Amino acid sequence: MKLPVTHGHVLHYAEFGNPTGIPLLFVHGGPGSACHPAQAQWLYPQGFRIIQLDQRGCGQSTPQGGLLGNHPVNLLLDMEALRQHLGITRWVIYGGSWGATLALEYAKQYPAQVSALLLRGAFLARQDDWEWFSLSHGVAQQFPAAYHALLHTLKPTAGENPLNSLYRHIHNPRIRPEQAYRYALAWDAWECAVMGLPAPVFNPDASTWQPRINSTRIYSHYCYQQFFLPAQGVMQGLEALRTLPVMLVHGLHDYVCRYASAVLLAQHLPNSQLISVDAGHGMHEPRLQQALLQAAIALHGNLLPTQRR
Repeated sequence: MKLPVTHGHVLHYAEFGNPTGIPLLFVHGGPGSACHPAQAQWLYPQGFRIIQLDQRGCGQSTPQGGLLGNHPVNLLLDMEALRQHLGITRWVIYGGSWGATLALEYAKQYPAQVSALLLRGAFLARQDDWEWFSLSHGVAQQFPAAYHALLHTLKPTAGENPLNSLYRHIHNPRIRPEQAYRYALAWDAWECAVMGLPAPVFNPDASTWQPRINSTRIYSHYCYQQFFLPAQGVMQGLEALRTLPVMLVHGLHDYVCRYASAVLLAQHLPNSQLISVDAGHGMHEPRLQQALLQAAIALHGNLLPTQRR
C-alpha cells in the first residue's frame, strides 16, 4: 500500500498479524534499511496489528534513495501521517537500532498517540555512539583487520572520520556505479564483521548494485549530519516519557549499540524494563528473536486491559 507525503516521496507500508489486534508500528533500522515481512513474526502477530513502513527512499518507498526532505523531522511527520491515514487513535511503536531512535523521538513529539515502546538494540545517536562505531579508538580495537580493510578502501584523509570519507565518495556526482557499489560493500563488510555475519561478496551483475548504493547514500547522509540530532542524541527530552511503558531488549554482546547505552536509557525511563540477552545486535540472532517475541507477548498482556476500557 502507498502513502504520498511531502517532497515527492511515496511511502510503502504493509500490514500483518491480527487485523483487530492492538496496533503496532514497526520502525526499521538503518538509516537506509527497509522492512522485511518475516520480521513481523517476532512481534506477536497473534495479538498485534503490525504495520511496517519503509522510510523515505528505503525499500519499496519511492523515489528509491531519495534524499530531498530526508530528515528525522519529516520521518516523524510521516509516521504521524500514517497513523491518521489508518484511523488509529494510539499505537505501540517498535524500533530496532536507528528505528529505536525514531521511536523515542516520535514518542516525545506525539506522546498522546503512543501507548508503549518496544525497543531492540537501541541507538542513542549521541556523538559518542557514532564515533564508537567509526573511529579507531572504538569498536575498531576489537576488529582491527576488518577496520584496516575499511580504511584501505575508503582512504580517508589524515584525521578524517571514515564515515565522512564514505559520504564524500558515494555522493560524488562523477562516481562510476561500480566504484560506488564497492564503497557500499566496504562499509557493509565492516558492519558484518562487527555483527559476526559473513562478508558480502561482489556481485558482477550491475543490475543488483543500485539498491545497495541507495541504502548507503541514505545511511551516510544521516551519519554525516550526525543524524540531525544534538550531540546528546535521544537523551535530550526523555523526561517527557517518564510514565510511558517501555520495554528494552538488548544484547549483552552488542558491539554496534553498546549494552551500557541501554542501561543508561533505562535509568532515564522510570517505567522501563531492560531485558538483557546473551546475544549481539542483529535481529537475525535466534536469542534476540525469542527475547523480542516474549517481550511483545508480555507487553500485549499488559496493554490488553487498557485497550478494553
